[in-house]
Amino acid sequence: MKQTNAPFQPTVLAHPCPKCGGQVILRQWEGRIAASCQGSGCRFGFDADKRGRALARCPSCEQGRLKTTPKGRVCADCGSWDHTPEGKGTSRGVCPRCRTGRLSVRKGEYGFFVGCSDRVCGLTYTCDEKGRPEGGHCKACRGPVRKTRAGSFICLVCETWQNPKPVRESRALPPPPASCPECGAALRAVWTRKQTWIHRCDPCGTWVEIVAATPPG
Repeated sequence: MKQTNAPFQPTVLAHPCPKCGGQVILRQWEGRIAASCQGSGCRFGFDADKRGRALARCPSCEQGRLKTTPKGRVCADCGSWDHTPEGKGTSRGVCPRCRTGRLSVRKGEYGFFVGCSDRVCGLTYTCDEKGRPEGGHCKACRGPVRKTRAGSFICLVCETWQNPKPVRESRALPPPPASCPECGAALRAVWTRKQTWIHRCDPCGTWVEIVAATPPG
């Protein structure tokens, strides 16, 4: 008796959506399976197998489930973008700087490094054999961080310094008043560099950059 391949039937997962509590349905289209929330306005979803298990985990939070989008893979749980290439020697990872080139892990004379396929972009940074940046991920945008010759760390995507000068009220201008653009809560000044103040909203975790005005005279 010949075996017939029955078409994949959409199924409702046992666990509800962690964002809105709605139903999460497992569907198949264009040869791949993904889970997506049916809640109104909710975009929660992730790449899955036939049993509803996540195909890949987020390299940032190590527990979140990754979702493939036209701009790359994003964590459905913490919202971080996955800038790690999918395997050594491949060029499947989307470049976080230009969003058009592909990243690939290579091994050179001094060890492993990641490079963008777009020569105009030219993004490159040292990493381990799995493609994880030597300096880790940026605190602001989760992009790759590079270590400079002076020992400092800077993000290669948003150019945010990871070890800037801490805020000292006695040696710096007082930070300008500001409120969080996301939730409206008060912001806390964390560090400053070249009259640029970096604030953080503790309730929602948003980072805000504000350029301080130079006093007259």
